[in-house]
Amino acid sequence: MFAHLSLTDLLALTGQPPEGFGADPGDDVGIVSTDRLGQILTTQLRDWLRRHGSLATVAPVIDMARGRDPSERTDSHDPPGWLDTQVRLRDPNCVYPGCRRSSWDCDLDHIDPYVPPDAGGPPGQTRSENLAPLCRRHHLVKTTGRWRYRRLADGSYLWTNRHQQRWLVSPDGATPLE
Repeated sequence: MFAHLSLTDLLALTGQPPEGFGADPGDDVGIVSTDRLGQILTTQLRDWLRRHGSLATVAPVIDMARGRDPSERTDSHDPPGWLDTQVRLRDPNCVYPGCRRSSWDCDLDHIDPYVPPDAGGPPGQTRSENLAPLCRRHHLVKTTGRWRYRRLADGSYLWTNRHQQRWLVSPDGATPLE
């Protein structure tokens, strides 16, 4: 599970509240965004970590603008860790119409099929704009050619099936197009 919280809330959670917070970390309650549970209170996260004896790893914030510089794109099929995380944060679910599977349980699909550079593939194929999370089922549906899709400039996805029916997938859901 990934939990995203502010530095202030993290310090309060760990028992080292910054100046202005009460002596008891529970005095001030913050909000934590998680990839699996939605929004929860910092006190709930602290209790969950205590109860399950979990070890937490603090990682730096992912720069959502990183990768725009062509020098940060990669020619390898698999994205580097920062890019993998960036795509999953950008698209929290499988981007197939109506699928709600968490992106953390999905494959990262090359929207334009990956061609190895030694087989004539262009440089920089593995980049944020060309990756999207698809659950295994929908990844196979796309790979077999029954569906195709593209990412639009606004970050939504336009899907077309073999009968030329189209759906627009945005953070608000999937909308059939006439």
